[in-house]
Amino acid sequence: MSDEDAEKLFLQEKPTRALLFIGSTGKTYASVISKEIDSTFAHTTRILSKMEQSGLIRFTFEGRIKFVELTEYGKEVESALEEFRNIIAEESPFRKEKPAEEGEAEKSGEGEGTEDKEPEEWEEETESVNAKELDPLSEEILEKVRNLRNKIESIYREAVEKGQSKEMVSRKLGPNSRDVKKLYNQIEKAETPVDETVVSALEETERLLESYLKGSKPDST
Repeated sequence: MSDEDAEKLFLQEKPTRALLFIGSTGKTYASVISKEIDSTFAHTTRILSKMEQSGLIRFTFEGRIKFVELTEYGKEVESALEEFRNIIAEESPFRKEKPAEEGEAEKSGEGEGTEDKEPEEWEEETESVNAKELDPLSEEILEKVRNLRNKIESIYREAVEKGQSKEMVSRKLGPNSRDVKKLYNQIEKAETPVDETVVSALEETERLLESYLKGSKPDST
């Protein structure tokens, strides 16, 4: 059994990787964690929400950017996870005695394929449930965010296909900044708290728009 397989066996892989990654960076944010643990943004947000409820992490704001960092309790858990991972990484007597079985398991790859697919299917289910659990206001704003993101991506894609200049791309995308601000205002003025998933989705859309406006992506095409 490889070190990675052992970690999958004893711990839920993505929450574990997320916690260890947050500890290694000191301070980060959800989209970075999502890429690091190879998970969808919605599922990562769900993981972080559970960690916050458990007292493992806390969120801090710098302007509109929401960062994630470990609490003191989270740091203790991180240390324990590191120690556990180091233990299972060491050579065990069983691994030395039965190398043939390990080789056969690695060659077959049947179990690994099944385990790789199941978490992804589970993520899709939880995303669907998460969307259904949103209150009407959060669902309404989330739909606006999705439409805005689709609009931004469509404008950018069309501009790139036509080979338009950075200035032209910026002129076409610029007005969408007002739409982002309007959604932030709607969230801030809401009588009831808007679901964190919606806020995170809007933050991601804003970062995407900013990257397009800076012209970093058109140059790469």
